[in-house]
Amino acid sequence: MSTIIMSLCWPLQGMSGPQKAVLISLADNANDEGVCWPSVARIAERTCLAERTVQGAIKWLGQARILSVRERMGRSTMYTLTPASYAPPQGMHPAADAPSPPQQTTKTPAAGAPRTVIEPSIEPSQGGNRAMRSPSCPVQDIVDLFNKLLTPALPAVILVSESRKQQLRARWNQSDVHQSLDFWVEYFGTVAQSDFLMGRSAGKHGSTPFRATFDWLIAPSNFVKVVEGNYHA
Repeated sequence: MSTIIMSLCWPLQGMSGPQKAVLISLADNANDEGVCWPSVARIAERTCLAERTVQGAIKWLGQARILSVRERMGRSTMYTLTPASYAPPQGMHPAADAPSPPQQTTKTPAAGAPRTVIEPSIEPSQGGNRAMRSPSCPVQDIVDLFNKLLTPALPAVILVSESRKQQLRARWNQSDVHQSLDFWVEYFGTVAQSDFLMGRSAGKHGSTPFRATFDWLIAPSNFVKVVEGNYHA
């Protein structure tokens, strides 16, 4: 797995959830040149998507110039990721399994009818565009959850350094799903159930067992692997 490719793919916008999930799954398999060759079935298994949805996402990523596909006779398809070339098509198409948007009809009010003004939940940016407000990352609360749920089995976090704050904020802003303390309770709960991450598995060739640390768990590539269940007991 290439942390270089992964770090370039995470910030990209302008795609659907399934398309982003397939992109991240490919990036997690890619080397530093962006090359990988997982099967569609494997991608579907990792992303919890239907194979048809995965195939549609791969086609879209190719149209967006972030992915090139090369069929190999008798072997799995080879994919090459090029995040720097990303150019999303003008017409966005939802994932194949996405529900159709509801059709709404609105009657025009009478000229003398009172108007209800609803304050917007977005604020204008300096350039005039409107930007959605994101909840700020409760760094200390997440650290407290780690110390409560995983220590003393794992080393406690004593100093909340600036680098740790930056990593946590990056993971928090990675997805709307991550912007909830309930997610972090579940995340650390997944870690607690893993014998490997908790140091309960025997080390190779009699060596000291691996034991995860707070910094290891919030690193981008490791975070994705834990979320995807790679270390489930």
